[in-house]
Amino acid sequence: YIDWVKSDKLSADIFSNKKSNYYGIKTDCADAAIALRVIYAFEQQLPVYFKDNDGNIITNESLKYDFVPVGIERLKAMLEDLSNNIGSEVLADGNTYPISLSDVRPGDVYITKWRDASGIDTRHVYFIKDILPTGDLLLYSSTQPTAIRPLLIRKGMPSHIIDGPPYGFKRFTRGKNFEKADQSWSQYEYLKQGQKYYFSKIKESHQMLKDTLENNINQRLENICVALQTRADVISATLEYIVKNNNRCFSKEEYDEYSTPSRDHNISFDIENLIYGWKIIKQRQKQSELPENIQQALEYLAGKDLSDNASNALNTFCLIKFESLSGQQVSMSIRSFYEGYKSGAISSNPNESIDVRWGIARETDICPKR
Repeated sequence: YIDWVKSDKLSADIFSNKKSNYYGIKTDCADAAIALRVIYAFEQQLPVYFKDNDGNIITNESLKYDFVPVGIERLKAMLEDLSNNIGSEVLADGNTYPISLSDVRPGDVYITKWRDASGIDTRHVYFIKDILPTGDLLLYSSTQPTAIRPLLIRKGMPSHIIDGPPYGFKRFTRGKNFEKADQSWSQYEYLKQGQKYYFSKIKESHQMLKDTLENNINQRLENICVALQTRADVISATLEYIVKNNNRCFSKEEYDEYSTPSRDHNISFDIENLIYGWKIIKQRQKQSELPENIQQALEYLAGKDLSDNASNALNTFCLIKFESLSGQQVSMSIRSFYEGYKSGAISSNPNESIDVRWGIARETDICPKR
């Protein structure tokens, strides 16, 4: 299982690439983690078991899918059943168990819950694709709402810390008895020491190559850029869907599927963390550990140096390009997106044009915001 997870057979576009056997499977974050586990069982012809929201067992050994042709279609029927009946709460509490941080490995998941600025409880599930030589994690995840989408790639550690059980680094239970042979509650003791200490225990346990400040910043910039590019891909797919449907307004279900509020918030959150990290680096007078181009890029991102040289330094790391309604080629930098998001110009409304989605035009309010 670990070898399969780490291999090229499991790619971030497994659900969104039209050449993939699994193209068209809709996921949110919990769905994606479950689907990858089920796909492995499907390919290896192994039984797999899950507990749903009501404590009932969903398994590929059930006769309930016999009306569906054997093969991919039957797999998709089971995944739809799982999607409708298992969320992140039940994934955390009934289908996974806690493990030691030193034992984290590919195929495990990280399940978290936090309260956002609006006071709304938010949950997220990361799937661990691999562990990097620095001890950082290579994480895959989907997001809400359920949709056909490429998985988001993140290098490093998850964005949010947990409060305690049943969340945290977890492993899928095994067999029809939901075995938890290597269960460990030790991670919750480390949690008492705070987020930095908690995540550092994973790096310490798995590190084979010394990490550097430069690598850390490069990784953070790469995560933000990947997230922005994924957002661009989602918007492109949305616009294609609008044209295909004769430019009609989205239904409530379609709106939920194609809007991007969580995605946009998470990108802004990562940018803010990077700006804060740069502030701490300067307070500790460690900026000399970074090449001049990275220093310039971070100064521009933080709004401390708005020169052309600093702007160009940041743009070498990431520049999202798209064609505006007027046919002009537009380049969106990390700072431009962040400024647009903080001012309310960036739109998550899927009914809007590409110009409005990227904040270079105002919302039209032609369609309801749902």
